[in-house]
Amino acid sequence: MRSPNIWYCYTATCTGNVTVSLAGSSYDTMLAVYDGCECYPTASDLIECNDDAGGTYQSEVTFAATAASQYLIEIGGYGNEKGAGLMTISCQGVVVQNKPDLGDAPDSTNNAHVAMRAYPSQGSLPVVPANYPTVYNDGSGTGPFGPVHLNAQAVVAYLGSKITRETEADTGADEDGVNNIRPSNNTPDRDQGDDGVIFPINMPNCRFTTIDYIVNVVNPNTDLWVNIWLDWNRDGDWDDTLECPRGPVPEWAVQNQFLVNLAAGANQITTPGFLSWHPENGREDIWMRITLSGQPYRGGSNPGAKGNAGSGPQAKYAIGETEDYHFTPDVSFTICEDYNGDGVIDINDLAAFVSEWLENCP
Repeated sequence: MRSPNIWYCYTATCTGNVTVSLAGSSYDTMLAVYDGCECYPTASDLIECNDDAGGTYQSEVTFAATAASQYLIEIGGYGNEKGAGLMTISCQGVVVQNKPDLGDAPDSTNNAHVAMRAYPSQGSLPVVPANYPTVYNDGSGTGPFGPVHLNAQAVVAYLGSKITRETEADTGADEDGVNNIRPSNNTPDRDQGDDGVIFPINMPNCRFTTIDYIVNVVNPNTDLWVNIWLDWNRDGDWDDTLECPRGPVPEWAVQNQFLVNLAAGANQITTPGFLSWHPENGREDIWMRITLSGQPYRGGSNPGAKGNAGSGPQAKYAIGETEDYHFTPDVSFTICEDYNGDGVIDINDLAAFVSEWLENCP
Protein backbone atom coordinates (compact mmCIF):
# COMPACT_ATOMS: atom_id res chain seq x y z
CA MET A 1 0.00 0.00 0.00
CA ARG A 2 1.33 3.44 -0.96
CA SER A 3 -1.59 5.41 0.43
CA PRO A 4 -1.64 6.67 4.03
CA ASN A 5 -2.37 3.70 6.30
CA ILE A 6 -4.28 3.50 9.58
CA TRP A 7 -3.57 0.83 12.22
CA TYR A 8 -5.92 -0.50 14.88
CA CYS A 9 -5.29 -2.95 17.73
CA TYR A 10 -8.31 -5.23 18.14
CA THR A 11 -8.96 -7.46 21.17
CA ALA A 12 -11.25 -10.35 20.24
CA THR A 13 -14.49 -10.49 22.21
CA CYS A 14 -15.17 -14.16 21.47
CA THR A 15 -13.56 -17.35 20.24
CA GLY A 16 -14.79 -17.84 16.71
CA ASN A 17 -14.91 -16.12 13.33
CA VAL A 18 -14.17 -12.39 13.27
CA THR A 19 -15.22 -10.39 10.20
CA VAL A 20 -13.59 -7.01 9.54
CA SER A 21 -15.40 -5.07 6.81
CA LEU A 22 -14.70 -1.74 5.12
CA ALA A 23 -18.04 -1.76 3.25
CA GLY A 24 -19.45 1.76 3.05
CA SER A 25 -16.06 3.45 2.66
CA SER A 26 -15.79 6.12 -0.04
CA TYR A 27 -12.63 4.87 -1.76
CA ASP A 28 -10.89 1.73 -3.08
CA THR A 29 -9.67 0.12 0.15
CA MET A 30 -7.15 -2.53 1.11
CA LEU A 31 -7.12 -4.49 4.38
CA ALA A 32 -4.77 -6.77 6.32
CA VAL A 33 -4.91 -8.48 9.73
CA TYR A 34 -1.84 -9.61 11.72
CA ASP A 35 -1.39 -11.81 14.77
CA GLY A 36 -0.60 -9.70 17.86
CA CYS A 37 -0.33 -5.92 18.21
CA GLU A 38 3.45 -5.51 18.04
CA CYS A 39 4.78 -2.70 15.88
CA TYR A 40 6.34 -3.59 12.51
CA PRO A 41 4.57 -6.91 11.84
CA THR A 42 6.37 -9.41 9.62
CA ALA A 43 5.08 -11.59 6.81
CA SER A 44 4.86 -14.50 9.24
CA ASP A 45 2.44 -12.46 11.39
CA LEU A 46 0.01 -11.96 8.51
CA ILE A 47 -3.28 -13.83 9.04
CA GLU A 48 -5.42 -12.55 6.16
CA CYS A 49 -5.51 -9.73 3.61
CA ASN A 50 -7.97 -8.53 0.98
CA ASP A 51 -8.32 -5.92 -1.75
CA ASP A 52 -11.81 -6.18 -3.27
CA ALA A 53 -14.64 -8.19 -1.66
CA GLY A 54 -18.05 -9.15 -3.00
CA GLY A 55 -17.64 -7.45 -6.35
CA THR A 56 -16.96 -4.04 -4.78
CA TYR A 57 -13.86 -1.92 -4.29
CA GLN A 58 -14.16 -2.26 -0.51
CA SER A 59 -12.31 -4.89 1.50
CA GLU A 60 -13.38 -7.59 3.96
CA VAL A 61 -11.65 -10.45 5.76
CA THR A 62 -12.85 -13.21 8.07
CA PHE A 63 -10.41 -15.03 10.33
CA ALA A 64 -10.46 -17.42 13.30
CA ALA A 65 -9.86 -15.51 16.53
CA THR A 66 -9.35 -16.42 20.17
CA ALA A 67 -11.17 -14.52 22.89
CA ALA A 68 -8.98 -11.90 24.61
CA SER A 69 -6.22 -12.27 21.99
CA GLN A 70 -5.04 -9.17 20.15
CA TYR A 71 -4.84 -8.58 16.39
CA LEU A 72 -3.38 -5.71 14.38
CA ILE A 73 -5.65 -4.33 11.64
CA GLU A 74 -4.05 -2.37 8.78
CA ILE A 75 -6.26 -0.20 6.56
CA GLY A 76 -5.03 1.52 3.41
CA GLY A 77 -6.01 2.30 -0.15
CA TYR A 78 -5.24 0.76 -3.50
CA GLY A 79 -2.33 2.67 -5.01
CA ASN A 80 -2.72 6.26 -3.80
CA GLU A 81 -6.42 5.96 -3.00
CA LYS A 82 -7.67 7.59 0.20
CA GLY A 83 -10.88 9.01 1.60
CA ALA A 84 -13.53 8.65 4.29
CA GLY A 85 -13.65 5.14 5.64
CA LEU A 86 -16.05 2.97 7.63
CA MET A 87 -14.88 -0.13 9.52
CA THR A 88 -17.19 -2.66 11.17
CA ILE A 89 -16.06 -5.65 13.22
CA SER A 90 -18.26 -8.58 14.20
CA CYS A 91 -17.29 -11.65 16.23
CA GLN A 92 -19.43 -14.73 15.80
CA GLY A 93 -18.68 -17.23 18.56
CA VAL A 94 -18.64 -20.84 17.45
CA VAL A 95 -18.71 -24.18 19.18
CA VAL A 96 -15.74 -26.11 17.86
CA GLN A 97 -16.89 -29.72 17.46
CA ASN A 98 -15.37 -33.08 16.67
CA LYS A 99 -11.68 -32.30 17.14
CA PRO A 100 -10.04 -35.59 18.20
CA ASP A 101 -6.35 -35.01 18.95
CA LEU A 102 -3.19 -37.10 19.39
CA GLY A 103 0.52 -36.38 19.89
CA ASP A 104 3.34 -36.44 17.34
CA ALA A 105 6.42 -37.83 19.13
CA PRO A 106 8.12 -40.77 17.36
CA ASP A 107 6.69 -44.17 18.30
CA SER A 108 8.04 -47.57 17.29
CA THR A 109 4.71 -49.27 18.07
CA ASN A 110 3.01 -47.97 14.93
CA ASN A 111 0.77 -49.35 12.23
CA ALA A 112 3.64 -49.62 9.74
CA HIS A 113 5.56 -51.80 12.24
CA VAL A 114 8.68 -49.74 11.60
CA ALA A 115 11.14 -48.84 14.36
CA MET A 116 11.39 -45.07 14.70
CA ARG A 117 14.31 -43.10 16.12
CA ALA A 118 13.99 -40.68 19.00
CA TYR A 119 17.43 -39.21 18.29
CA PRO A 120 19.72 -39.78 15.29
CA SER A 121 23.38 -40.74 15.58
CA GLN A 122 25.50 -37.75 16.56
CA GLY A 123 29.28 -38.03 16.71
CA SER A 124 30.00 -40.88 19.10
CA LEU A 125 26.39 -40.92 20.28
CA PRO A 126 24.36 -43.84 18.93
CA VAL A 127 20.89 -43.91 17.40
CA VAL A 128 18.23 -44.01 20.12
CA PRO A 129 15.05 -46.05 19.44
CA ALA A 130 11.78 -44.21 20.05
CA ASN A 131 9.43 -45.61 22.69
CA TYR A 132 7.13 -42.67 23.25
CA PRO A 133 3.44 -43.70 23.42
CA THR A 134 1.86 -41.78 20.54
CA VAL A 135 -0.09 -44.21 18.32
CA TYR A 136 -3.34 -45.26 19.98
CA ASN A 137 -4.11 -48.44 18.07
CA ASP A 138 -1.14 -50.30 16.62
CA GLY A 139 -3.13 -53.52 16.23
CA SER A 140 -1.72 -55.26 19.30
CA GLY A 141 -4.50 -54.27 21.68
CA THR A 142 -2.07 -54.29 24.61
CA GLY A 143 -0.92 -50.68 24.94
CA PRO A 144 0.59 -48.46 26.06
CA PHE A 145 -2.02 -46.40 24.22
CA GLY A 146 -1.14 -42.97 22.89
CA PRO A 147 -3.28 -40.25 24.45
CA VAL A 148 -6.44 -39.52 22.46
CA HIS A 149 -8.65 -36.52 23.25
CA LEU A 150 -12.10 -37.10 21.78
CA ASN A 151 -13.57 -33.56 21.98
CA ALA A 152 -16.61 -35.25 20.48
CA GLN A 153 -19.37 -32.79 21.33
CA ALA A 154 -17.46 -29.54 21.79
CA VAL A 155 -13.89 -28.44 22.43
CA VAL A 156 -13.89 -27.29 26.06
CA ALA A 157 -10.24 -26.24 26.27
CA TYR A 158 -7.06 -26.72 24.27
CA LEU A 159 -3.42 -25.63 24.22
CA GLY A 160 -2.30 -22.54 22.33
CA SER A 161 -4.35 -20.85 19.63
CA LYS A 162 -5.47 -23.85 17.58
CA ILE A 163 -6.17 -27.56 17.63
CA THR A 164 -6.21 -29.79 14.54
CA ARG A 165 -8.33 -32.88 14.03
CA GLU A 166 -6.78 -36.31 13.50
CA THR A 167 -8.22 -39.83 13.82
CA GLU A 168 -4.89 -41.56 14.55
CA ALA A 169 -1.28 -40.43 14.88
CA ASP A 170 0.08 -42.32 11.87
CA THR A 171 -2.91 -43.21 9.69
CA GLY A 172 -6.30 -41.88 8.59
CA ALA A 173 -7.64 -38.42 7.94
CA ASP A 174 -5.88 -35.38 9.38
CA GLU A 175 -7.15 -31.80 9.26
CA ASP A 176 -3.76 -30.24 8.55
CA GLY A 177 -3.13 -32.58 5.61
CA VAL A 178 -0.35 -34.76 7.08
CA ASN A 179 -0.33 -37.48 9.72
CA ASN A 180 1.33 -36.53 12.98
CA ILE A 181 4.07 -39.11 12.49
CA ARG A 182 5.25 -40.90 9.37
CA PRO A 183 7.10 -44.06 10.47
CA SER A 184 8.17 -45.15 6.97
CA ASN A 185 10.72 -42.34 6.73
CA ASN A 186 11.07 -41.61 10.45
CA THR A 187 9.33 -38.24 10.37
CA PRO A 188 7.65 -37.17 13.63
CA ASP A 189 6.68 -33.70 14.89
CA ARG A 190 4.19 -32.97 12.06
CA ASP A 191 1.12 -31.73 13.98
CA GLN A 192 0.62 -28.13 12.90
CA GLY A 193 -1.57 -27.42 15.93
CA ASP A 194 1.30 -27.63 18.44
CA ASP A 195 1.59 -24.04 19.65
CA GLY A 196 0.78 -24.01 23.37
CA VAL A 197 4.24 -23.87 24.96
CA ILE A 198 6.09 -20.57 25.21
CA PHE A 199 9.74 -20.65 24.09
CA PRO A 200 12.61 -20.31 24.81
CA ILE A 201 12.71 -22.67 27.78
CA ASN A 202 15.47 -22.39 30.37
CA MET A 203 16.51 -25.69 32.01
CA PRO A 204 19.85 -25.49 33.83
CA ASN A 205 21.21 -28.83 35.00
CA CYS A 206 20.06 -29.93 38.47
CA ARG A 207 18.36 -26.56 39.09
CA PHE A 208 14.71 -25.71 39.54
CA THR A 209 12.89 -24.25 36.56
CA THR A 210 9.37 -23.67 35.20
CA ILE A 211 7.58 -23.73 31.84
CA ASP A 212 5.01 -21.21 30.60
CA TYR A 213 2.16 -22.36 28.37
CA ILE A 214 -1.19 -21.14 27.03
CA VAL A 215 -4.55 -22.76 27.74
CA ASN A 216 -7.40 -21.59 25.56
CA VAL A 217 -10.71 -22.00 27.39
CA VAL A 218 -14.02 -22.21 25.55
CA ASN A 219 -16.10 -23.40 28.53
CA PRO A 220 -14.78 -21.70 31.68
CA ASN A 221 -16.69 -23.98 34.07
CA THR A 222 -14.46 -27.03 33.65
CA ASP A 223 -11.70 -28.38 35.89
CA LEU A 224 -8.49 -29.14 33.98
CA TRP A 225 -5.21 -30.95 34.63
CA VAL A 226 -1.83 -30.50 32.95
CA ASN A 227 1.02 -33.03 32.92
CA ILE A 228 4.47 -32.68 31.34
CA TRP A 229 7.10 -35.32 30.61
CA LEU A 230 10.72 -34.67 29.56
CA ASP A 231 13.21 -37.27 28.34
CA TRP A 232 16.01 -36.16 30.68
CA ASN A 233 18.40 -39.03 29.94
CA ARG A 234 17.59 -39.01 26.19
CA ASP A 235 16.87 -42.74 26.04
CA GLY A 236 13.69 -42.55 23.97
CA ASP A 237 11.04 -42.79 26.70
CA TRP A 238 9.66 -40.83 29.66
CA ASP A 239 9.79 -43.72 32.15
CA ASP A 240 12.82 -42.80 34.26
CA THR A 241 13.82 -40.94 37.41
CA LEU A 242 17.28 -39.39 37.58
CA GLU A 243 19.20 -38.05 40.58
CA CYS A 244 20.56 -34.63 41.45
CA PRO A 245 22.22 -33.49 44.70
CA ARG A 246 18.91 -31.81 45.56
CA GLY A 247 16.92 -35.00 45.08
CA PRO A 248 15.21 -37.18 42.48
CA VAL A 249 14.35 -35.82 39.04
CA PRO A 250 11.42 -37.73 37.51
CA GLU A 251 10.83 -37.48 33.78
CA TRP A 252 7.20 -36.95 34.75
CA ALA A 253 8.21 -33.38 35.53
CA VAL A 254 4.86 -31.66 36.06
CA GLN A 255 2.45 -33.96 37.85
CA ASN A 256 -1.27 -33.18 37.70
CA GLN A 257 -1.13 -29.41 37.86
CA PHE A 258 -4.75 -28.50 38.64
CA LEU A 259 -6.27 -25.57 36.77
CA VAL A 260 -9.53 -24.13 38.07
CA ASN A 261 -11.56 -20.98 37.45
CA LEU A 262 -9.75 -20.06 34.23
CA ALA A 263 -11.36 -17.25 32.27
CA ALA A 264 -12.70 -17.81 28.77
CA GLY A 265 -10.04 -17.22 26.13
CA ALA A 266 -6.27 -17.49 26.29
CA ASN A 267 -4.74 -17.98 29.75
CA GLN A 268 -0.97 -17.96 30.30
CA ILE A 269 -0.02 -20.52 32.95
CA THR A 270 3.28 -21.20 34.73
CA THR A 271 4.05 -24.70 35.96
CA PRO A 272 5.19 -25.43 39.50
CA GLY A 273 8.96 -25.49 39.85
CA PHE A 274 10.72 -28.76 38.97
CA LEU A 275 14.30 -29.99 38.75
CA SER A 276 16.03 -30.39 35.37
CA TRP A 277 18.61 -33.04 34.46
CA HIS A 278 20.94 -33.37 31.46
CA PRO A 279 23.55 -36.03 30.63
CA GLU A 280 27.17 -34.93 30.86
CA ASN A 281 28.65 -34.67 27.34
CA GLY A 282 25.40 -36.06 26.00
CA ARG A 283 22.71 -34.87 23.64
CA GLU A 284 21.35 -31.38 24.06
CA ASP A 285 18.03 -31.82 22.20
CA ILE A 286 15.13 -33.38 24.08
CA TRP A 287 11.57 -34.66 23.57
CA MET A 288 8.80 -33.20 25.72
CA ARG A 289 5.08 -33.99 26.02
CA ILE A 290 2.42 -31.71 27.53
CA THR A 291 -1.10 -33.08 28.04
CA LEU A 292 -4.16 -31.01 28.93
CA SER A 293 -7.12 -33.12 30.02
CA GLY A 294 -10.30 -33.10 32.07
CA GLN A 295 -9.01 -35.77 34.45
CA PRO A 296 -5.76 -36.35 36.34
CA TYR A 297 -3.07 -38.68 34.99
CA ARG A 298 -3.26 -42.00 36.85
CA GLY A 299 -0.21 -43.88 35.66
CA GLY A 300 -0.92 -44.59 32.03
CA SER A 301 -2.56 -47.49 30.23
CA ASN A 302 0.08 -50.21 30.77
CA PRO A 303 2.07 -49.52 33.96
CA GLY A 304 5.44 -51.25 34.01
CA ALA A 305 5.68 -51.57 30.24
CA LYS A 306 8.49 -49.75 28.46
CA GLY A 307 7.24 -46.47 27.05
CA ASN A 308 4.18 -46.31 29.29
CA ALA A 309 4.86 -42.87 30.78
CA GLY A 310 2.90 -40.20 28.95
CA SER A 311 0.35 -42.69 27.60
CA GLY A 312 -3.37 -42.10 27.82
CA PRO A 313 -6.23 -44.15 29.23
CA GLN A 314 -7.54 -46.95 27.03
CA ALA A 315 -10.98 -45.34 27.32
CA LYS A 316 -9.42 -42.11 25.92
CA TYR A 317 -9.63 -38.59 27.32
CA ALA A 318 -12.97 -36.85 26.79
CA ILE A 319 -11.46 -33.40 26.25
CA GLY A 320 -8.17 -31.53 25.87
CA GLU A 321 -5.06 -31.79 23.74
CA THR A 322 -1.59 -33.36 23.73
CA GLU A 323 1.37 -31.54 22.19
CA ASP A 324 4.88 -32.96 21.71
CA TYR A 325 8.01 -30.87 21.20
CA HIS A 326 11.54 -31.69 20.04
CA PHE A 327 13.81 -28.80 21.03
CA THR A 328 17.10 -27.79 22.63
CA PRO A 329 16.65 -26.12 26.02
CA ASP A 330 18.74 -23.19 27.23
CA VAL A 331 20.84 -24.34 30.19
CA SER A 332 22.72 -21.11 30.92
CA PHE A 333 20.54 -19.13 33.37
CA THR A 334 21.53 -20.88 36.57
CA ILE A 335 20.49 -17.98 38.80
CA CYS A 336 16.78 -18.53 38.07
CA GLU A 337 15.71 -21.13 40.60
CA ASP A 338 13.48 -21.89 43.56
CA TYR A 339 15.69 -20.52 46.35
CA ASN A 340 13.02 -20.60 49.06
CA GLY A 341 11.80 -24.10 48.18
CA ASP A 342 8.11 -23.26 47.77
CA GLY A 343 7.78 -24.89 44.33
CA VAL A 344 7.41 -21.56 42.51
CA ILE A 345 10.05 -19.33 40.93
CA ASP A 346 9.05 -15.74 41.60
CA ILE A 347 10.09 -12.48 43.28
CA ASN A 348 10.20 -14.22 46.68
CA ASP A 349 13.17 -16.25 45.42
CA LEU A 350 15.03 -13.03 44.67
CA ALA A 351 14.47 -11.95 48.27
CA ALA A 352 15.70 -15.31 49.56
CA PHE A 353 18.77 -15.12 47.31
CA VAL A 354 19.64 -11.60 48.47
CA SER A 355 19.18 -12.59 52.12
CA GLU A 356 21.44 -15.62 51.70
CA TRP A 357 24.03 -13.56 49.80
CA LEU A 358 24.12 -10.87 52.51
CA GLU A 359 24.45 -13.47 55.24
CA ASN A 360 27.14 -15.66 53.68
CA CYS A 361 29.08 -13.68 51.07
CA PRO A 362 32.12 -11.58 52.14
